[in-house]
Amino acid sequence: MSTRALDTAATSSTHAIGDGPSFDAKGVRRIGLGLLAAQLVGLLVWSNVLADRFSLTRDFSVYHQAWWLIGHGDFDPIDTLQRFPFWQAHGELLMWPLALIGDLWPHPVTMLWLQDLAMVAAEAIALMWLCELAGAGGAGNKKAWFPLLLCCVGIVLLVSDPWIYWSVSFDFHFEIIGLPFVLQAARDLYNHPDGRRMWWWIVLGMACGGVVATYLLSVGVAGIVAGRRWRRGGMKVAAVTLAWVVFLAGVGADQAVYLAGGYGYLTVGARQAAPASLTVTELAGRVLGHPMNAIRVLWDRRVDIYADVSTGGLLGVISPWVLLPALVVVIEGALYSKTYTGFIVPGYQVALLFVLVPVGTVGVLAAIGQRRSWVAVMLAVVVAVNAIAWGAIWFPRTASRWLSVSPGAALVLSSVERHIPPNDEVIASQGVAGNLSGRKWMYTINVPGPLPVYTSTVWVIVAPKQGIETVSPSESDAVIAELARPLHAHLVVHQSGVWVFRWRPAPAMRRLEVPGKVFAVAGWTVAGPAGASRTVGPEAEWRAESLARPGYVVTGDNWLVTKGHYLASVHLSSSVPVRVEAWNVTGARVLAVRIIAPTALPKVVTLSLYLRHLYPQRPYSGVGPFSVLQAPPPPGNDVEIRVWTPGGGPVSVYSLGLRRLPR
Repeated sequence: MSTRALDTAATSSTHAIGDGPSFDAKGVRRIGLGLLAAQLVGLLVWSNVLADRFSLTRDFSVYHQAWWLIGHGDFDPIDTLQRFPFWQAHGELLMWPLALIGDLWPHPVTMLWLQDLAMVAAEAIALMWLCELAGAGGAGNKKAWFPLLLCCVGIVLLVSDPWIYWSVSFDFHFEIIGLPFVLQAARDLYNHPDGRRMWWWIVLGMACGGVVATYLLSVGVAGIVAGRRWRRGGMKVAAVTLAWVVFLAGVGADQAVYLAGGYGYLTVGARQAAPASLTVTELAGRVLGHPMNAIRVLWDRRVDIYADVSTGGLLGVISPWVLLPALVVVIEGALYSKTYTGFIVPGYQVALLFVLVPVGTVGVLAAIGQRRSWVAVMLAVVVAVNAIAWGAIWFPRTASRWLSVSPGAALVLSSVERHIPPNDEVIASQGVAGNLSGRKWMYTINVPGPLPVYTSTVWVIVAPKQGIETVSPSESDAVIAELARPLHAHLVVHQSGVWVFRWRPAPAMRRLEVPGKVFAVAGWTVAGPAGASRTVGPEAEWRAESLARPGYVVTGDNWLVTKGHYLASVHLSSSVPVRVEAWNVTGARVLAVRIIAPTALPKVVTLSLYLRHLYPQRPYSGVGPFSVLQAPPPPGNDVEIRVWTPGGGPVSVYSLGLRRLPR
């Protein structure tokens, strides 16, 4: 499709707005807005479910902590999770007025509801805009039903896109809060390039932080490229937003961008080390000096890029109003990190594509329809069917992907959260940390390393297999054992896979260490279905003890390992013969088995393991062309040590270990 044809359609759209399109625009808009209203109700209910189930992670904690502190009078809150003032993360200044809403309804779900409103508002703006484009296309088409068809296709593209639901399911992010401001600014620039109203939306968008400001910058550049009518307005928008991005970087409000860590690999050759620090201008210059680095990465991640734009119709990227913002979003997400692909996998980081590409798709179809109606109709049908197929395949997986905390664990966490004083520090597993972050001192167990201790009482909440976790179960189990034995923390509750400790550290104790390598875990931390954790008496006597039935006394002590020779060990006692097993859980294969005769005194049993083959870890990727490449799990396979009892007598397991042997 030629640029001239697109420009003609764009110019004629302003006449359609003023004169009114030749089809029932109000009727189809009411239908579309009604569907979006129903979608909003569903999202509000879904967000309430996520919050009630504690399925909010570290990302939510970052924002909720600032929200809570500002609402309680701390107007320069420290982001303890990232360890710098909140405003320095991205310059997301809109958090301050939004925090006032938190005073009216001080619950974590309020933030999720605001995010839902922002997403649906952006969809509503996209709907209004694409209806205007459809009307413009109908002005040159003799078939009165043609613009109605385009509007219906646009509605399908919006409400059936599964990534919209996935984007709002993952915590809270200002990339979504800023969407309606970006969309409305782009729409106003398109329709009234010399108007003043769009500057309200630009200011609000810039207040959503540096990332959203880059979206607005791309809108301005799109106006410059689109044609003479928009060039002056586009230059103004680009200049103002570029100045804001540079200003934020200049005052240090880009600390969460990690330019060198995220993009530094693009600036050097394959065998060179990435620089320790980079400015935006240095990054741009060096990437241009090594363009093949970026091209190779974009090609490697083409499946996810296609998934991001395909649900919105794909055709929309032909329009300069979509192409340039899409390039910015894709480049920011796809090129971040040489190994991590989470920012280009469909989600909040590329959510602008899900509401903007449908607008461009309808605009392109309208331009085509002015010359070849039958071609436009065929393409419209293909686009709609494609969008419905994406939704049918991926929408049913939304709950299993994001609702990852069991109801029992959520009840335990909810009860504990109500009893933790707001002045006490909380350290929690990152997968369940979101609702626990309404306090000054908050840290998450998400990577090995030290966690600071600031208060006289610290609550440590460990849920090894609940939520979206980034540390292995064995690492979490080691934290649990450390709290119980050397640190003598009080075990408040252990239920439904959640361990809650109240710890009063010694005056000299200023940190809690999350181990990077774990060689042994306590048996009482991994009791299986035929076992129970015995945590009475001295901590040295705690153990997993069998119940009066056959089954596994211990299980779930997952160790992430690579190929090699390992020695597994189990410290146990038993009045009946038991079976010690080592499993490759990833491949569902038994690696070694040993039958142990009854032993009244505790003894250490060992098994020699040879891990010669690594089984692939394949998260669900879709069907055929409706596929994504999920962020890959850490390399290696999960190995688990289990102890099985036939029942009929007591079995005690004190500890389990796994060590790699030298070659």
